[in-house]
Amino acid sequence: MIFDFDQHLFEYPTMWMDYIDPDKKDLALEVIRDDLGYPWVASRLTNQRCYIYSNTVPEDGFVSQFSPWQRWKDGLAADVDYVAEMPAETTDPKARVAKLDDIGVDKTLLFPHFGAVWGRFFADRLEIIRANLTAWNRWAVAVRQEGGGRLEPVGHVTLAGGSFDWLDKELAYLSANGVRAATLSYGLVSGRRMAHPDHDHAWKAFVDNGITPIFHIQDADIRASGLDDRWFPDDADPLFGALDMAFSHLGVQVAIADLIFSGVFDRFPTLKFATVELTAAWFQAMLGAAEGFPGSAAAGAINGPGLDISYRVEGFLRRNIVELKKNPSEYLYENFRFTVNPMEPVKSYIDGGLEDNLMLGSDFPHCEGFHKPLDTFAGPLTGTTDEQKRKFLGGNAVNLLGL
Repeated sequence: MIFDFDQHLFEYPTMWMDYIDPDKKDLALEVIRDDLGYPWVASRLTNQRCYIYSNTVPEDGFVSQFSPWQRWKDGLAADVDYVAEMPAETTDPKARVAKLDDIGVDKTLLFPHFGAVWGRFFADRLEIIRANLTAWNRWAVAVRQEGGGRLEPVGHVTLAGGSFDWLDKELAYLSANGVRAATLSYGLVSGRRMAHPDHDHAWKAFVDNGITPIFHIQDADIRASGLDDRWFPDDADPLFGALDMAFSHLGVQVAIADLIFSGVFDRFPTLKFATVELTAAWFQAMLGAAEGFPGSAAAGAINGPGLDISYRVEGFLRRNIVELKKNPSEYLYENFRFTVNPMEPVKSYIDGGLEDNLMLGSDFPHCEGFHKPLDTFAGPLTGTTDEQKRKFLGGNAVNLLGL
């Protein structure tokens, strides 16, 4: 089976209004046109515009993504009707299934598109976040039913708030309807780190419901780097600041190290995470300077001495805060799976011990994605065995989600 672990389904313009709780319609996101004719994902309640609603085209040099923004910043009127130009395969489940046939994919995981960015605009309005995440989750179930077994939308949840009643309800609903993964923010949540003791309730809920938590790049209530906003005094863009992008792996590395050092995987050994569109660079940088994989740029760009050495040093200087049952790096191999980019040394990763960790991800239909992922990854997989190819192209994804 060819299982693409990273595609995106764009929310159609009235999705949030259609699927939100009837008594929460005032909280629903909408697509609202500005005076220049640009459609924005926006909140009428808070008068907040989040993101221009427009199409993206794989491998076009980001022209489709950035052109509307550049025209808008230059004060030029929209030159096309971006809503009308959205291809059916971008928003419609049946059209996406047909597209899978065209690109040679049997099954795909589907992430929200605008859902990866709008949450940061409402960090202090939990009721807006939860209501619109619920709307996506309901549509995700509908998409899965319409996809005939070939579309696997992720749920979208948050750990924010002092109570986990909402999270429990969402995970139970998703699980009961066959959804096997959910994406969530990997930064500080309501001031709490990922391994905060209160979050044990959440990790148990993921395990009990058979749902894999996923960290997707930029899908966070805070910046991907996890850096404090005070590092960005002159940056009006909360999504793609240069300093934030330069350290876009930092946030997920800190979150994962916190989960490992705090013993979360000793308490929940069957809890497995996936990271998507973050490459394997974050993984290597946590192994340490003495390890890593040949041909990888990350082998010479280490954040620090790595998890194992750091844990041992802590134990030498004083007692470890948490006594782990294994070396920290072992949890990386056992409890994490991730997609990679074709520009990475995929064969070296596999030869170096990641045969059971790597997964195919096309990022279709984003600009940085690929029209023909099997062709794109054919080169990086040259020299691997048939069994290694089987795992990379779908076997690892199927095993992770228990499908």
